[in-house]
Amino acid sequence: MPHRWCDSAELRRKQIESGTDLTFNKVFKPIFIEKVLGLNREPILEVGAGTGHLSKELAANGLRITAVEPSTGMFKVAKEVLDGSGVELINCLVDDLPEHIKYEVAISHLVAHVVNDSTRFFNSIANHLEVGGHFVFSIPHPCFFNGYKKIFGDHYCYMESAQKEISFTITKDPNNVISGVPYHHRPLTSYISSLVSAGFAIDGFEETWPSYVVQKMYGEIWENPRYCVFICKKL
Repeated sequence: MPHRWCDSAELRRKQIESGTDLTFNKVFKPIFIEKVLGLNREPILEVGAGTGHLSKELAANGLRITAVEPSTGMFKVAKEVLDGSGVELINCLVDDLPEHIKYEVAISHLVAHVVNDSTRFFNSIANHLEVGGHFVFSIPHPCFFNGYKKIFGDHYCYMESAQKEISFTITKDPNNVISGVPYHHRPLTSYISSLVSAGFAIDGFEETWPSYVVQKMYGEIWENPRYCVFICKKL
């Protein structure tokens, strides 16, 4: 999975820093800042840091952050983005972190739906959280995302897990296609079961629904929430 993002790293940086990526800048960045600052705990681990912009925003609020990113292309860009930010950036999977290192908060933005084994993924994160620590992560909304992106066509069944490599563009940059990205559809039941088996309790759940001012920036009003955010606590 990591190599698939290498070629898109510079493009993603440009989209985020130019403001073209509305979903990151206007939807997810405010949500993560609100949720993480509200927990008032650190140190923080970001799993799948991508271009590093989310960790950079959180570090600007005075938080101690370690960010892991397995893609060499994304890591290279994130290293530049995070230069001087104070964020510790590591080119590895969360599985590769030493077992004794623990964090109070873990975050992961749009990663859980691309991993092959969500149970292993959640267990790996739980292993690096203190008891009582929180895990905040975002995914495409399993109930509505297929209806929005038409990923599986007539073969789609909400209650059946399915996987497909997809290509996508962002709304304000339709000519730049990012291809070969794994997408796993799992019903919410599957995510919740995996979280519980990893020792998490669900502390909160938010369906993304930006203001109508933000929705109009996309050129259309959303019919349904396109993404969702879990706030989980390690028991």
